[in-house]
Amino acid sequence: MVSSVSGSLLSYLNNASGSDGSAQGNGLTGLGTAASKKTAISQSALDRVAGSFKMSSQAKALETAQAALGKDLRAALSQAGVKLEGSVDFSMSSKGEVQIKGSDADQAAVKNFLKTDTSKPGFVSRIADQAKQAMTLSNSIQQGAAISQAARYGSDGSGVMSLYTSLMQNTGATTVVFSVSANASQLSYPGSLSAQG
Repeated sequence: MVSSVSGSLLSYLNNASGSDGSAQGNGLTGLGTAASKKTAISQSALDRVAGSFKMSSQAKALETAQAALGKDLRAALSQAGVKLEGSVDFSMSSKGEVQIKGSDADQAAVKNFLKTDTSKPGFVSRIADQAKQAMTLSNSIQQGAAISQAARYGSDGSGVMSLYTSLMQNTGATTVVFSVSANASQLSYPGSLSAQG
């Protein structure tokens, strides 16, 4: 998974011709927004599972790691003479969709920096590895929430399984967004509380 996410980010950086960072969908819409319990995992179910000790411990470790990555990236950008005007968002999905958003100047500067980055491990690799970890945690949270919701509303054994299957089919691609600005960083993914560092 790391190699595919890393490969898609590298491919994006090498092939991006426009400055709009276009990609398909962000995968964050629709989660917990549908009115029917049969079509989408509810936000309350996601929050319950995300707040469990196991998931919150993993989320805390991920938050610590993203804060360190954000700090290192800001320092490296500064050392390279890159001054961000605003926030730059790295959006990566489990379907291999990659997007970088920000002002034209910020996008160009960050893309150029990442293409010429010689650090070991490189920032593309570190961002991709973080995305993989966030996707794994997000999938666990969504699965746990779907199980909880199916157990609560399924009428019997077959109903529970059917509802669980339906909920998981409607989750869509997991998309992770890592944002960095001159003063802060943030990591968000389906099922997460925004983690700022």
